[in-house]
Amino acid sequence: MRKTPLILMAAALPMAVNAANTEFSFGGFIKMDAMLSSYSDGNVTDGLGREFYVPSTIQPGTEPDTTELDMTARTSRFNFKTVTDVGNDKSVTTFIELDFEGAGGNEVASNSYGPRLRHAFIKYDGLLVGQTWSNFMNVGALPESADFIGPSESTVFIRQSQVRYTMGDLAIALENPQTTGAGDSGDNGMIPDITASYKIKAGNADLVAAALVRQLTYDGALEDDDTTTIGYGVNLSGKVMIGKDDLKFSATAGSGVGRYVGLGAVADVSLVGDDLEASETTAAFVAYRHHWNSEWRSSLIYGMLSADYDDDATFTSAPVTDASSVRVNVMRSPVAKLTYGAEFSTATVEREGGDEASMNRIYFTTKYAF
Repeated sequence: MRKTPLILMAAALPMAVNAANTEFSFGGFIKMDAMLSSYSDGNVTDGLGREFYVPSTIQPGTEPDTTELDMTARTSRFNFKTVTDVGNDKSVTTFIELDFEGAGGNEVASNSYGPRLRHAFIKYDGLLVGQTWSNFMNVGALPESADFIGPSESTVFIRQSQVRYTMGDLAIALENPQTTGAGDSGDNGMIPDITASYKIKAGNADLVAAALVRQLTYDGALEDDDTTTIGYGVNLSGKVMIGKDDLKFSATAGSGVGRYVGLGAVADVSLVGDDLEASETTAAFVAYRHHWNSEWRSSLIYGMLSADYDDDATFTSAPVTDASSVRVNVMRSPVAKLTYGAEFSTATVEREGGDEASMNRIYFTTKYAF
């Protein structure tokens, strides 16, 4: 088969005004995971909670302890990037990335799953428009884990559409609003979430301080039932180099920030009579990674989350009040971009009323980035 040079392929693209000024690149990784999970109160329903640690899926109940094995390659992903020189030392960057955590699929025959949009944005002269990680989140602080996220109960982890402007180390963004809670339903607001972040370099430490202000809304059955309140939060996260090792951490506190932390384990708000009350959330993790040699490394990770609701709040199901996890792993990269890993984790989730459930999980993972 004759191969067409990439530059000629690019010239055929309708958006490529001048292919000679555009650099095209693609990347991603193939990842296979196997998880052996033991649940204290029955198993987690098929879905994301069976593939990685989602605190809200660990439910107390009356079912006996169960152990389940899951194997999947759904987290594999592919991305495509363009950088176009537009003169005056400026460029336009586009980026799109997909994985296969979308709807559909089955484990009976095909194990096929739908693509899912992760990122899709445009950057020009400090302005970013599109979907990507929230400006309230520091991707550089995420620890290395066989799990998709790791200490998810304590991690700010959210992608959404936004308009962000970066000026040196300071970035300010207007992000998509969405309120969780208030009858276990979500409502969109009319005012975007406002986030700001500032990068700090201090010796061997790379830190990010972030803040969030948002309008929380509830649309009732009647117009008179509509109500709003204000949410806010702060986060400090970073990475500290200790020789070849590193220490990563994140600490978050706020009111009405549940959607941003713990994969939505905590509801943003609750209804107390006709009033909307924001939930208080505190979360933190710390992770230490040690390099044994050029091929082998290990991480020890601890995470926690605590939530407080109004004493008179009512819910259709008991919300998460506390969650914590500990995980330890060993990773080996015999060649560049190829990683084999094994990890053990244990997690406990407590809900309003004091009921607890726990999960122990052993991970095996293989990943090759390209």
